[in-house]
Amino acid sequence: MTDQTDLADRIAWGRARAATVMAVVFVAAQAASFPDSVSLNRPQTIHLAAWIVWAAALLFFLAFAGGLFRGARMRALLNDETTLDHRKRAMALGFWGAIGTAALVYAISFYEPISAREGARLIITFAIALALLRFGTLERRALKDG
Repeated sequence: MTDQTDLADRIAWGRARAATVMAVVFVAAQAASFPDSVSLNRPQTIHLAAWIVWAAALLFFLAFAGGLFRGARMRALLNDETTLDHRKRAMALGFWGAIGTAALVYAISFYEPISAREGARLIITFAIALALLRFGTLERRALKDG
């Protein structure tokens, strides 16, 4: 193997591991911060802004973790057909996870009041986490087999 191929392999393994770890940490952090029944104040505004930035960063990672800031050859090595398929399948699972979570939030809202803000956070959190977990799992499986 060449140096670039070895580097691409290390980056791909790191990306697969990072996707899984980030999903777990994201969900755990959100679970600890969900009871937000008070109106928006300065600390909650900062917390909400941090959550938005974190969610956007995770989506950016999922969409562009294929060497966006590397050369064209490295991007080609990192974004082979398998990885593009894994990314597509992960995004699809994230979409269906969002739909399922939205349906669940809707059903729960008949028994427990859920604010629009809490519902949106639940939907977005689970959609991103499912997509990241799926991507990490598919990538690790492919890297281990290949």
